[in-house]
Amino acid sequence: MPKGSSGRDPRRPVLLDLLIETRAKAKLTQSELAEAAGVSQPYVSQVESGLIRLDGLQLVDWVHACGSNLGRFGRALKKRLEESG
Repeated sequence: MPKGSSGRDPRRPVLLDLLIETRAKAKLTQSELAEAAGVSQPYVSQVESGLIRLDGLQLVDWVHACGSNLGRFGRALKKRLEESG
């Protein structure tokens, strides 16, 4: 089984924390992010709680709605994953 294919992937909480932090740094509520990204607030909540996974394009929409970009988000995620071991 490829690394990362399990729902118990230890990297997942790191990703979720960064998604939440990205939204918080943008000073957006879940509802505001949902409106900006074209999704519902329950969807944002389910993503942040790990019930739904984002695909690549949804991640782009998420970070853009937060005023960031995929490159910046990717670098931050890489750094956190390296720090978490």
